[in-house]
Amino acid sequence: MEGTTYRLRIPEPHTHLVHVELTAHDVRGPARLVMPSWTPGSYLMREFPRNVVALAAEDGAGRPLAAEKTDKNAWRVEAPADGTLRARYTVYANELSVRTSHVDASHASINGASVFVYLEGREGAPHRVEVEAPAGWRATTALPEDGSPLAFRAESYDALVDAPIEIGTHELIEWEIDGKRHRWAIWGRGNHDPRRLVADTTRIVRAERALFGELPYASYTFILHLTPGGSGGLEHRESTVLLADRWSFRGVPYENFLGLVAHEFFHLWNGKRIRPAVLGPFDYTREAYTRELWVVEGITTYYTDLFLRRAGLIPPQRYLDKVAEQVTRLQGLPGRTVQPLEDASFDAWIKFYRPDANSSNATISYYHKGGLVALLLDLRIRRATGNARSLDDVMRALWDGWGARDVGFPPGTVERVAAEVAGEELSGFFDRALRGTEELDYAAELAAAGLKLVPAHEGRPGAPPVGAGVMGPGGDPSAPPRGEVSFGVQFKHEGGKTVVGSVLAGSPAWRAGVNAGDELVALDGLRVGPESLSARLMEKTPGERARLAVFRRDELLTLEVEVETRPPARLALREVEDATEEARRLREDWLRTDVPPEGAGAGGGG
Repeated sequence: MEGTTYRLRIPEPHTHLVHVELTAHDVRGPARLVMPSWTPGSYLMREFPRNVVALAAEDGAGRPLAAEKTDKNAWRVEAPADGTLRARYTVYANELSVRTSHVDASHASINGASVFVYLEGREGAPHRVEVEAPAGWRATTALPEDGSPLAFRAESYDALVDAPIEIGTHELIEWEIDGKRHRWAIWGRGNHDPRRLVADTTRIVRAERALFGELPYASYTFILHLTPGGSGGLEHRESTVLLADRWSFRGVPYENFLGLVAHEFFHLWNGKRIRPAVLGPFDYTREAYTRELWVVEGITTYYTDLFLRRAGLIPPQRYLDKVAEQVTRLQGLPGRTVQPLEDASFDAWIKFYRPDANSSNATISYYHKGGLVALLLDLRIRRATGNARSLDDVMRALWDGWGARDVGFPPGTVERVAAEVAGEELSGFFDRALRGTEELDYAAELAAAGLKLVPAHEGRPGAPPVGAGVMGPGGDPSAPPRGEVSFGVQFKHEGGKTVVGSVLAGSPAWRAGVNAGDELVALDGLRVGPESLSARLMEKTPGERARLAVFRRDELLTLEVEVETRPPARLALREVEDATEEARRLREDWLRTDVPPEGAGAGGGG
């Protein structure tokens, strides 16, 4: 089958326009050109055809061919008499995210699904891309070069759009792991240290390789965009695109950045190769529904921080603190009792990427809850097998059975494989965790590792009570804290105003009639903001009423809120004092480091 060739031109980068020319030979009938509506790894119809400015076609001799748009994604082009089809179109690329394309005077970041139309029927044929870059610019992509540093080949359309292209004057850092080339392509300025970045990335790569025993690629490319406040990542088979704040390479922000690296890198196994059958090959014009995004993203989320631990980039207690933070977050979401995890996966297309003021009350994240379910599954398997097996064995079985062969697994496979690895029936566990809305049962699985969940102020001598300034009765700091004031409002700032973003179901604000969109003005006649509101409410006693003044549209309203307190909400993981030796050994193995000290980099959060 004849392949397809694309020529990318960016003659005026400041206009945000990419000029594309598609050429195909041996076209013997009317052709259908299709532009994807979504990009794999991000489950939302992003409607990329809206960015196509114009499309025209001609044959090999330059004679115009009629091109009629037949639906939002496709054009029907009349058959070329000489068999050569050439289509030209322009794409407006001015959205800086990991899921889209962005072109300006400093670079061109090309997400293939948002730029390349495909010739229907030839998706499985080879594709070639030729880049005409502005003077002094280069192109970096996971695709192999094809006779020129600015020409690349792909074995199929799926492979083409799964390899983003960074074009510009970006910083390029190259090094080898296991004799394979690894690269950082960094656009934008920041406070990163290239040597430290390479060292810590190497530790992450080695820790993840240790699970599967191999790196299933010839080379791997990390594309990094540094911007103010940037955050996010999107996985690809042999590369990833990351967005990070330019000053995130110190302290906790750097730890979070390394977590992003570990997360997206793990996807080259889990998500890109170990995947539900519907996630590749793709239909780019319609949704690919699955109830197992918790596998793709939840299990990956669980391993994210665990790999930072296995790489020696965070200490054991820091890992446990991060787990407790995730449990605390989930327990604070009313949606956890409304939406099952499988439904969160299935409805990602209409809910996850389109949150609204009621999302916290009606939904959960398959990343977030999925990660905690994966943690409990890991500990359940370890408990059932005397720590002889773990979730690692499940992932290796999925790799051997499906991932290494690049074949998607059918529904229910992960549950079946997990039960085989555990050597016991797990249907009750999965029914509760995936298809139910009751609380996750942390106690038994954590106890197997000699751990328990407690309020954060307990079990750590000298630790302050939860929440700044929260004191016991009579203002005695040594007395048990009376709890946090539960108000139940999340705020956002809009044009210098403090606005209610969402109201948690069942909270005092919910019962008082506070609405999303209300502008916060005053409490008991005195001006307040989000910070001062919390402090002022802490002065109240349970049952006392407070008058909250808000603007709703242009009308001033006063709402009476009854103040109530709840036990401190922030949780921590603490060791069980009388834990068995077996539990301690299980915990030590679970929180082990897999990368030897001699391979150490500069470390994590420092």
